[in-house]
Amino acid sequence: MKWYKEDKGYGRIMLEGRDGDHIFVHFSEIQDNSLRFHNGFRFLRQGQKVSFELVENPLISDSSRRLAKQVKVIED
Repeated sequence: MKWYKEDKGYGRIMLEGRDGDHIFVHFSEIQDNSLRFHNGFRFLRQGQKVSFELVENPLISDSSRRLAKQVKVIED
């Protein structure tokens, strides 16, 4: 995770350590894990390693076109 705004529910994932290559992530795409998110609120933290499906939104033409779907935390 590059950064995540818990109060807003979105952030950016940095691809493979490439600082200039970021993917948008929304809290609704974080896969539920009752052990990690016991209160039901899903969030990510800077520095976490995540897996995700990369998709493109054809309706958006800027750098936020690429989106992360089905996001899972794999390492804190």
